[in-house]
Amino acid sequence: MSSNEKHSSKPNTRRWALLLLVVVVGGLALWRLWPSATHSEAVAPAAAAQPETPKEADAKTPANRVTLSAEALKRAQLEYGTVATQSFAQTLDVTGRLSMNEDATVRVGTFVAGRVTRVLATVGDTVKKGQALVYIHSHELLDARANDAKARAMVTEKEKQLAYAKAELERAERLLEAKAISKREQAHAVANVVAATGELEQARAELTRASEWLEHLTVPHDSHDDIVIYASASGVVLQRLVTLGTVVAENADLMTIGNVSTLWAIAEVPEAQAAFIRLGQAVELTLPAFGEDRLSAKVVHVGTALSPETRTVQVRCLVNNPSGKLRPEMYAKISLTGSAAQPVIAIPREAVQEVQGEQVVFLSVGEGAFEKRAVQMGREQKGQVEIVSGLSAGERIVTRGGFFIKSEFLKSSLAEE
Repeated sequence: MSSNEKHSSKPNTRRWALLLLVVVVGGLALWRLWPSATHSEAVAPAAAAQPETPKEADAKTPANRVTLSAEALKRAQLEYGTVATQSFAQTLDVTGRLSMNEDATVRVGTFVAGRVTRVLATVGDTVKKGQALVYIHSHELLDARANDAKARAMVTEKEKQLAYAKAELERAERLLEAKAISKREQAHAVANVVAATGELEQARAELTRASEWLEHLTVPHDSHDDIVIYASASGVVLQRLVTLGTVVAENADLMTIGNVSTLWAIAEVPEAQAAFIRLGQAVELTLPAFGEDRLSAKVVHVGTALSPETRTVQVRCLVNNPSGKLRPEMYAKISLTGSAAQPVIAIPREAVQEVQGEQVVFLSVGEGAFEKRAVQMGREQKGQVEIVSGLSAGERIVTRGGFFIKSEFLKSSLAEE
């Protein structure tokens, strides 16, 4: 064999050796895998036949469901109902505040300048109409008395002048009949009577004015030099603007008296809902100071212009306050109810529970099984609450006793933790 033939046979030998090595390694691998596959197939049916552990069974129960035993159902005394649509009147809830009824509020002022000598009422006092409130020492009283006396003296003088003029006229008429004087002199005597009569009437008018002004100053019996200011209406003193010794000017305010048996509830209604408001419309008030107590009122005024800052219309409602427990400037939630009613899904308010920060309702889904369903609430009316989302008509829910189911849900949540 030549050297070239020997050299070409060496690569062929290497090739066959490598191929033989691959076949041997592959066979060994298949031989090792065959028993394990056979073993796993034999074990698999046995493993599938084993019963589930309690944890595995609980894991398959939905987290939003709970099942009560017969004994627990008996203790809970649950009541059920079917979700249905109800007619809900259109309502608008806005915030507002209480204010004094200005139609029943009066301001007590003075019509003279002077110095306050006595103050007989203070803030919070209940006063009656005609009750003395403030004494004022004023020089106008002295001037009024002087003017009255002067007017009386003037009337007396003018009465004498008229009497003299009438006497002169009678004398002139006698002389004229005797042709002792001329017609001109007799006419002059008539003119004097007419003039004296006019001057007397003027003096009497001045006396009437001076007397009425002196009487209007209402001098009290226990103080000769003071003017008394009386309450012009019954009510409660809301504001007192003077103290002893205060010097007041003419037309100054002294006190404010209000009748708190009725108050105003002032609401700011958004522009879009302004057309919804009508005079005489029913209103319900809820005040934070009195919890869930609801008070009835009615709309007595709707503003004619929008506030340029807030784009709202001011609505004034009249609310009765016979017990006096309501006070001006209290905050209030004001619910205005419209006339048109709309069908909505509504359920009893008691059926809604709060679980972990969300409002939920419990659906009856089987014998002793209940499902927790989150809902979104809307308006409330006469113990019913509108459900905006979360429920459909015809579903069966727990209407009473939901707190018991809520407790079971909370227990199961703690057990999982």
